[in-house]
Amino acid sequence: MTLRSRLLMQTCLLAMMTGTGLGSAPASAQNSAPVPLFLKQEAEQDAERQVAPSPTNPGATSAPRSGGFGNTSSGSTEADTFPSDPNAVQSLSLGAVDAEAVGTIDQSRGGLGTDMWNGTTRRSAAQLISELPATPATHAARDLQKRMLLSAAALPQGSADISLLEARVAKLIEMGALDDAIELVRAAPQGSRGSMLAQAEVNALLIGSRIDAACDAIEGYGASYEELFWLKAAAMCAFYANDPTSAAFTVDLVREMGGESDATFFGLVSAIRSGSTADADLLSDLRPIDLALLAFAKQSIPTSQLETDNPAAIIGITTADATATDVRLEAARKAENLGLISPEKLADVYQSVNFEPAALESVLDDASEGIQARQYAKLYQAAAQSDVAAARAEILAALFEAADFEGDFMQAARLAAPLMTDIPVNGDFSWFAVPALRASIAANNFERAENWLQVAKSSANASNDISSRLSLLYPVLAISGLEETGAVRPTAMAMDGSSSQSFGSDPQSGPTQNFGLGGAVVPGAPTSSGGMVSATVMPNSASAEDVQSASDRAAALARHRARMVEWQEMQAARGDQAAARRYSELIFNLFEGFGIEVPNTLWDSILTAPYAEERMTTSSAVSHQLNAAAAARQKAKTAALAIQAQQVAAVDNADPKVLSDTVTSLLIIGQENDARRLATELLMSFNQ
Repeated sequence: MTLRSRLLMQTCLLAMMTGTGLGSAPASAQNSAPVPLFLKQEAEQDAERQVAPSPTNPGATSAPRSGGFGNTSSGSTEADTFPSDPNAVQSLSLGAVDAEAVGTIDQSRGGLGTDMWNGTTRRSAAQLISELPATPATHAARDLQKRMLLSAAALPQGSADISLLEARVAKLIEMGALDDAIELVRAAPQGSRGSMLAQAEVNALLIGSRIDAACDAIEGYGASYEELFWLKAAAMCAFYANDPTSAAFTVDLVREMGGESDATFFGLVSAIRSGSTADADLLSDLRPIDLALLAFAKQSIPTSQLETDNPAAIIGITTADATATDVRLEAARKAENLGLISPEKLADVYQSVNFEPAALESVLDDASEGIQARQYAKLYQAAAQSDVAAARAEILAALFEAADFEGDFMQAARLAAPLMTDIPVNGDFSWFAVPALRASIAANNFERAENWLQVAKSSANASNDISSRLSLLYPVLAISGLEETGAVRPTAMAMDGSSSQSFGSDPQSGPTQNFGLGGAVVPGAPTSSGGMVSATVMPNSASAEDVQSASDRAAALARHRARMVEWQEMQAARGDQAAARRYSELIFNLFEGFGIEVPNTLWDSILTAPYAEERMTTSSAVSHQLNAAAAARQKAKTAALAIQAQQVAAVDNADPKVLSDTVTSLLIIGQENDARRLATELLMSFNQ
């Protein structure tokens, strides 16, 4: 008897014992699969490329064009793509659709576009996906990575044995993007899902503690596949259903089918049956099924898992009922910082803590809690329960100050974002304007940030420190686009990545175009040292519009230069000059990436020995491939390598030039919002 036949017979016996049934065969893709999001865009792109379907076999998948994409006909040429009569009715037929090209977002929802893998082989794409970090160094990079994995896109031809869909789903689960992984699996046609995708869906449900849904999926999939995973999953569901007979039978099947070497599975099964504690040595590398079995054994996940890079275990500690409250708080704090859970989930965990009403009322007067996450939870609850805007603002200011000291400001801003909406943005809250401005930027709410910036500027005077605090924050304001700097817009990037000015020029950035009109010279505000700055910008033509644009840019450049001189003088007064220099280098490099001017005098101010330093940087291969991919407009490859390159941001001695290159590469492929978010987060994280 073959292994397949034997397993089938045993599965039938299992079905009779559990009442599961073998289930009907999967419906055809035409009947059950959702229409992939990329179809409409692909059709539009095919029309733009002037590609016609094959007259003899319109439904066949065609050979790739030079970029490796597109549905082209082997029997037609560019000359006969369109009919000779321009008014004739034309139809467009799509070739066979690669089921793996499905996605849950298109370009209108942040996807990178159906052509994002253009110029990349399938094998290279799979490698890029599999090597993406499970925990990107910034939330901006994580968001870009997630959107890349969820994007509906045409796939490279060749290497059909490589499943990019499986690689995408696996990476989403590794990132803790569980709901996204499940949606992506379910976007694929039912008949095209292999065992790996089915297992991925079940694992995502288990990690999220959705046991009922996981067992429903196991019941639907289990009879279709042969791997031991499905027998172990059936045993897990039997334990969950409190059916010891079915559980024992299925565990025996696992052993008989060669699974006795899985010490963790059998150790947890023994703990459930005996009511004992599983050996801690078996719990070092927990899988999703192990997490579920551990919960059934009423045993908590070892806190040592918080120090590992196992996202499933960290999420499990956050959600498991057996986890002690203080451990759950710290786990949730870490999980949100890593991007494994949402700020909303963190808020739920913080709200679950029981504090005495009196403690919440006197939260600003009482001593801080011994555990930092518990203090955050206390402040968050007090702010959420306050229906007086001034009191809420005062509590949030205390939360931001405490988080800033601990390096958690970005997280506190994301957590408090919903609570900020009820605080009026006006002069009555001028004392709160700068913290609210920073928090709004960190939470990616630039409209609210702009309003708080105006309140801060209008409230600044000699009796408060608002002006100096805004000066310290100026580089962040410039990078985020809240201050006009006179920079060449990133959308004006040339094909080779060099800047192509949309209007005018200035003496420090290139040759002047002289139209006989004279440049717009705008004096800047006096600096604290008494000097004056000015900018000269030449218009591109004699038109009133170009002259006004040149004048506006000259004024912006003058203000920018004055603000940067003020900022540099404040940096020179810092006690830790080594940190000030590193921060300055990061800012100057990012500025140059965005085309924002950095006066030579500022570079001169940090030109001090030692000139050779040990830096954390990327390999030359990454740098070369990143620049080449950006120049070739290979969006997915550029995004993947940019995410890899910015991983150095997590270390103290990161090379600022590498971080600047990631921003520049994203600008070249048209991802300006991602570039700004990444640069802003880098600056705000460094400045904590």
